[in-house]
Amino acid sequence: MTTKSKNKLKKNHAPIGASAPTGSFRMVAAANPGPSIDVGPELDLVKAALLYGDSVTVISPVTTMLLRAEKLEHFAPPQQLELVRRLVPVLVPPDQLPEFERGLAQLDQVLRSTPRAGFAQRALWEKLHELLEPSWRGVTETVQETIAQAGLDQLDRARREGRVRIESADPGDELDLLVSCIVSAKLAQTGQRQDDPHTDQVAKRFVDKLAKHLSSGKEYLIFDEQIASLTDAAIREGIFIPAKGPSGHCSQAMTASGLMGRLPTFPAATVDEVLDIRSELAPALTRFRGAMVTVSKTFNSSPWESSFEDEVHDAWVETVHPAIEDIENSVRENRSLLTSTADYAGAFKTAWPGLLIAAAGLFGHVDAAAAAGGVISGAVPLLPVLRDRRSARNDIRMQPFYFLYRAERSLQ
Repeated sequence: MTTKSKNKLKKNHAPIGASAPTGSFRMVAAANPGPSIDVGPELDLVKAALLYGDSVTVISPVTTMLLRAEKLEHFAPPQQLELVRRLVPVLVPPDQLPEFERGLAQLDQVLRSTPRAGFAQRALWEKLHELLEPSWRGVTETVQETIAQAGLDQLDRARREGRVRIESADPGDELDLLVSCIVSAKLAQTGQRQDDPHTDQVAKRFVDKLAKHLSSGKEYLIFDEQIASLTDAAIREGIFIPAKGPSGHCSQAMTASGLMGRLPTFPAATVDEVLDIRSELAPALTRFRGAMVTVSKTFNSSPWESSFEDEVHDAWVETVHPAIEDIENSVRENRSLLTSTADYAGAFKTAWPGLLIAAAGLFGHVDAAAAAGGVISGAVPLLPVLRDRRSARNDIRMQPFYFLYRAERSLQ
């Protein structure tokens, strides 16, 4: 996207605290964790979901972990102390561990014996906060850097505007997953590996939520290749039982996502750029959604089957890409009409100084010009050309795949 386009689009940013959008196209984007802490797969799904749907719920083990980490910097001293208590066995050297644990026990005893709402306890917590603050600041800075490197901050605006929501797949409290991740990372530094049951619980919770969304019949589910394989296997084993409706909804959403991914500019687009053009594309979206219903009904595969991607590819080659090329040709022809009009008007510029002004006015008031009975005789030959151009422009915008054409041009 050009700098000029970006500056123009920035004016359309919704203010902080904007109300969540309404609409019946509720999208769910599910992604499987990769070898690193990165939300790239989730972002690709979110971009497609934001263009096609009205709201997006993101669910994945990675975003669940980052969601927990995101809240870490807002922990109050009691939560900080509890986290330290759980991490003591791996963070404190073995020879210092007994003394450290005795100190924590004494501190805990003092806090418990002090009236909860009293001035003395508040003073103790403030003192504890002072003691923890230097090291805690380092922790929160590390967390912020991790979140930024993972790419979660690309969802900041979408989340602020209520268009994207991250759903947790953590069955534990707000500390369990953090402790698990920190312990695993600490042990990995020494070549050790922990068999942590909590990460298994997160994976199970994620699968349970995926099954729930698949069978709800209310949402349009999109997912990456790994989740598609997981879903296919789970359905064949009878673990997932999709309802009748979701398969159709999922097919439409996955078809739309697959077609958008084939636009040259789409993979490199940011979430904010997608948000900027979302309102611009709204008039064409309804017709595009209708086209997705029609196209997806011709598929023989379910969206979680490996052959589904082949059918999306065939639809792109046989139907969608040719339609986009036809739109491009029509746009070029429409521009040619405008050029012809300008050339024709130029021929009369000397004899009719007011012709161009008259033509501009007549373009918006064709009926009034006809009623005038051709008083401005030099402008009359322009009217059919102007009418043709306006008609052609309307016809172009009515094409079902104009949405994809316009998305590609807006992201350039």
